[in-house]
Amino acid sequence: MAWTIKEPIFAGALILLALAALFRDETNSAGGGRRSLIQLGIFRDPKTIINLRPQPPLDDYADYDLAAAEMAAAPNEVVMSSQPLPRYTLEDALNESTVFESIFCILVYDPPTDKFIVLFSKDHLWRHGGNEKLFRAMNQFTFMLRHTFPKRFSPSWPELVIPIGSGDYPHVIPSKLPHVGRVAPVLTLGTALRDTALYPNMIAMPMPEKHHLGCFVKWIEDKSEVCDSLQPGSLVFGEEYGLEWNSLIPQVIWRGTDFGYLDTLLPFSRLQKPSHTKTKKSFFRKLSGKEEDKRTNTIHALNEQIDTLLPRWKGVALTADAELKAQGTDSLPWANIKFSSYNDPIAGKSPTIGSDMYASWEEVGIATGEGMSLSDLAKYKYHIDLGSGGGTSWSGTILKLAMPGLLFHHVTPTKDYIHDHIKAWKHFIPVSDNLKDLKQKFDWAESHPVEAKRIADAGTEFMRQLGTPDGFGKLFEQSFVDPVRRVIEAYRPVSSVHTENGMSSWRDVLESLGDSNSVIPVMECTGIADNTCQLVVGEDEIKTWNDRAKSRTWKLGRSS
Repeated sequence: MAWTIKEPIFAGALILLALAALFRDETNSAGGGRRSLIQLGIFRDPKTIINLRPQPPLDDYADYDLAAAEMAAAPNEVVMSSQPLPRYTLEDALNESTVFESIFCILVYDPPTDKFIVLFSKDHLWRHGGNEKLFRAMNQFTFMLRHTFPKRFSPSWPELVIPIGSGDYPHVIPSKLPHVGRVAPVLTLGTALRDTALYPNMIAMPMPEKHHLGCFVKWIEDKSEVCDSLQPGSLVFGEEYGLEWNSLIPQVIWRGTDFGYLDTLLPFSRLQKPSHTKTKKSFFRKLSGKEEDKRTNTIHALNEQIDTLLPRWKGVALTADAELKAQGTDSLPWANIKFSSYNDPIAGKSPTIGSDMYASWEEVGIATGEGMSLSDLAKYKYHIDLGSGGGTSWSGTILKLAMPGLLFHHVTPTKDYIHDHIKAWKHFIPVSDNLKDLKQKFDWAESHPVEAKRIADAGTEFMRQLGTPDGFGKLFEQSFVDPVRRVIEAYRPVSSVHTENGMSSWRDVLESLGDSNSVIPVMECTGIADNTCQLVVGEDEIKTWNDRAKSRTWKLGRSS
């Protein structure tokens, strides 16, 4: 759902307000109109009114047809537009670095050395996990640039400068948003902000994961076939297991890892996991000296605080409530959303079942579930791609779209590039960030099996086409070639900008900035293969500026 700011306030809290708007109750907002920030339940002293353009109320879903679905899902204007991008310079690219706290770099093609130089700001935090994704993306992205635009990346051409972000979500400083009036495009090889009003020049690109950038690299190597990750065997379409719509289990199924959720992008959202302390003192409390039914007590307590829970825990609470209501009946619980794993600080990803961490939950049969293969998940009629730490699921969306069941797509404050290619009510049914409409959407699908199957089939067909040379070739052009070409055409080389002061290279510009320049080369790549990047900075230097960046980040304030 799109929203517009009625009275713009260029203050740090605005980003938190804008993102918090996506935690709304869509069914209550169906009537439209204005909602104050206090109604969102996120901020103490709201000052701005926002206009929401809501989805139709659930009653209107009965009038659903394919034509209406097509009209309801306009393509992303930034990604799909063929209009030129605004012209930008090296200085414009450097300015983009001031909006980020980490997982951001400036990629420079350096003609004299015929190499790609990765510049990193010493004002940014050096996050080893996030930078690993960023640098993996640089290995693949420079290879793709070199082989897709061979003429442009040759010593006879001028330098090219591209700001690039990556990671599970954009590591921006919330107090810097909305970020407007800047012109340098930021190619985000990871998860991006969904609302373009917050960062208009951020462009979502393929992520460094085998289903995405991995497949793009494979396509460059051999355009006669698509990567194995998008083929039957890696994807489950259903017919290979004899699965048909009417035989699918009518539950919303999900299995996955107990992650956080946008914890630095939404620091004031107050969404959390149920604390273990509260679990022992409240969920499993004894009343009147007699032990109550622990399972029932836990389910009620969990759902009493559902508004404060992380989305995946909301799903757990909904499942527990559905199971309780189905007791003693012949009906299946409508939801089956459980954690099969968690991140142990020492062992890494570990099963929840049998762990000390989740023993209290397992004892009452809540939250923990067995791991399930794709072929087992495909036996269910309804799926949901619950957002992870960055608000999306890099592989979950496409894996579940391929299955014969229907995808309830979790619409959060962030998005991935692939979301620009699928349409609500054509390929999936959208559900709100807070999941308050999930049961209603499930009920609609159950009562409209023809329409639900049509949407499910369209999602499956989209993924089937993506595994063909024709389908993937179109995705490659739209998601890589076209946006990169527009970036190349928009860049103004140093030699064309600094005609009066004699500066002819990007190194001259950085040197002229003196102490005010914070970026330094940290990596060099040839782009000849997809693994040519090498660090050119030592660990001691990284530690020195990382200590400085930590102090600076909190002063600027993710929470200011």
